[in-house]
Amino acid sequence: MIRSAVGLAAEIVSDTSELTDSGARADIEIRTADGHRFMLDLKPWGRPSAEAVTDASVVWVLERSAAELRDRLRAADENFVDLSGVVRLHLPGILVDRTDLPAAVSSPSAETRNPFADRASLILRTLFDSPSGHALSVQDLSSAAGVSLGTTSYVVNALAERELVEVTRVGREKRVRLRDRRMLLLQWTAEYNWRRNTAVAFEAAVGSPSRFLRRLPELLDGLQWAVALQAGASLVLPHAKWDTVHAYVAGALPDGLREIGYARGWKPSPSGKVVLLAPHYASSVWHGIRYVQRIPVMSDLQLILDLWHYPVRGREQAELLLDEYASASPS
Repeated sequence: MIRSAVGLAAEIVSDTSELTDSGARADIEIRTADGHRFMLDLKPWGRPSAEAVTDASVVWVLERSAAELRDRLRAADENFVDLSGVVRLHLPGILVDRTDLPAAVSSPSAETRNPFADRASLILRTLFDSPSGHALSVQDLSSAAGVSLGTTSYVVNALAERELVEVTRVGREKRVRLRDRRMLLLQWTAEYNWRRNTAVAFEAAVGSPSRFLRRLPELLDGLQWAVALQAGASLVLPHAKWDTVHAYVAGALPDGLREIGYARGWKPSPSGKVVLLAPHYASSVWHGIRYVQRIPVMSDLQLILDLWHYPVRGREQAELLLDEYASASPS
């Protein structure tokens, strides 16, 4: 629904438009509140063709144009849509001239072209947590992941190209289902390794690693943090022996991690048994954090991702977590 500057309303009835570099084919039908219908022809802006067309049904499509050009088109009573979100339509009985609309079209950024990027991965994390075989509408997926609808659509398209999701249409609604968790992990771990996180190791009076874990809530009080890798897995599904405590800490680059260690009397050392990590996934890594024995622990998915290439029985632990997750997930 389009609200005009003079209080009238119009609805896009159908849209089978297709823009190409060489021209446009468009069947966009608009119906106004008083019942009038108009067919609009979208044309990409360009010279000399733009100077030659005066048909009132033409809507020029601009790409983040200068204000001077938009003012010139207004003065000439031309219709246009700018991809930055500026829209002007002057039709019999309706005038739309807005500068505060959401962008109609946006090019996918590197973040959305790569479904394994930070915010884009929230889509994958949400699908991974969904019951096996369960499909979500694109709208529900966007809401659950906390990602914009536009980004969700781009990510879903990228996942479909990789054959990681199945997209079906129910009426006008698209529904998305993750095909296979293992296939997702195989593709994801081909691009991600736990070593992509910034890490600083410290010498500390660890003693018993399991007892040291229970002290961490006090030692790291005031920080956003969570236990990762084998230490985290030991609280969820104990299996392999471990002696190093890895913990993600939010918002800390290497110097910040060192300051955190110094403040607690820990000395940086390559062989240290306490490793603080500044997450590669600065925002999405915190998706699905849970507390076990008062200790924040990474999600099962993040534990699996980090353990997949971890040298000390990491893959073995990751496989067990995946099997346990699959068997516990409702279908």
